Amino acid sequence: MKSLGVAPAYRSRSGWNALLPPRIAGEQVPTARRFRTVIIGAGYTGLAAARRLVELVPDEEVLLLDASTIGEGASGRNSGFLLINPGEPSANAAGFTEDWAIRQMALVQAGLDWLRLLVRTHSIACDWEEGVPAITAAATAAGEKSVRATRSRYEAWNVETQEFGSEELRRTLGTGYYRYGIQSLTRALVQPAALHRGLADNLPAGVTLLENTTVSALSDGAPFRLQTNRGEFVADRVFITNNLHARSLGIVRDRMIGIYTYGAFTPELDEAQLNDLGEAPGWGALPAHRMGTTMRKTMGRLLIRSGDSYERELDPDTVRAMLTRLYRNRFPRMRTHEFEHVWGGLTAITQNGAFAFGQIRPGLFASVGCGGAGVVRGTIHGKLLAELACGSQSMLLSDRLNQAGPNWLPPEPFRRFGATAQIAWEQWLAGAER
Repeated sequence: MKSLGVAPAYRSRSGWNALLPPRIAGEQVPTARRFRTVIIGAGYTGLAAARRLVELVPDEEVLLLDASTIGEGASGRNSGFLLINPGEPSANAAGFTEDWAIRQMALVQAGLDWLRLLVRTHSIACDWEEGVPAITAAATAAGEKSVRATRSRYEAWNVETQEFGSEELRRTLGTGYYRYGIQSLTRALVQPAALHRGLADNLPAGVTLLENTTVSALSDGAPFRLQTNRGEFVADRVFITNNLHARSLGIVRDRMIGIYTYGAFTPELDEAQLNDLGEAPGWGALPAHRMGTTMRKTMGRLLIRSGDSYERELDPDTVRAMLTRLYRNRFPRMRTHEFEHVWGGLTAITQNGAFAFGQIRPGLFASVGCGGAGVVRGTIHGKLLAELACGSQSMLLSDRLNQAGPNWLPPEPFRRFGATAQIAWEQWLAGAER
């Protein structure tokens, strides 16, 4: 038996989830204690894997466990950008072939298409918006150089993207903070907690979802025995889709680190304040540097996301002060710079940005290491993981299996020293992009 760690106890509710009506968590313990498949982790990856398993094997009995409540985990704490950027890090390096980039985007596009179909089929109210300005915006000369280089790569892949000059950005976003931008490869903007809840509440009949259920130990082989706070369950096979917590099982233990990032929502703004946030009724702004600041104008509010910390969540007052400063820098004319909700979210980062994906050993499958891109990418990875387990074959699965896995990371304390130094260095490089 290997012991699992405890899921993160966040200091604050997800702002996205706090804006939604109350929801009753699925906590009715099933009478059955043995299942064909148990999935640990009901984020986008786990939900997709469960759904696809039942599609492929209609009489499949799947138990889907989550240590948190749907909408309150990392899946409900992101910024809601559904992007189709090439997933492998070498997509941004010299020598990365156009063909491979296009195949990577096709992989993510398949996840987006499936999500769109599910949202429409089940009438999931998640503020799904396509065609909204979702701009990668640069505030510095270095940032502009980086964004222009990104646009050149897109052109090499035959992907057209709109350019924005400083005046267009000022009109669209309501701020003169930025000097250059391009329409990102964001294909939709969503309310992530609402999407997460909608997918979980419309699972097929063969899936039993059990929330607030922590797995404390897992046996090494089939039949797998899972010790939980709700008793023992037995499974013929197990899927690990709980990202960072896979380390407690010895899965990619030396390949992932945990990074907290932070977001805040303003209160609902009046018409005059919304007009100060630009002409567009809604928009998204992504940073030119990965340590930069993300923003959205949505639901009559401003969302701002920034800041990174290694493995430990910052104090909410510290986060509020940081995000208030970044808000004021961009919109100094706003009447107030207060926030109604401030929260953090934990994501699993690998050194080279690659997922760990596939069969770890007989009967044990995993897809972890989302790198903060789990909505679309996690969805397609969960779907393909189910297909792999069922023996299905496709070009998408072949392309996924041909990707490199995550690189090795040094042990603690060297890992912490390296990660914190890298965060500080990248934040310095980001400069005014923060």
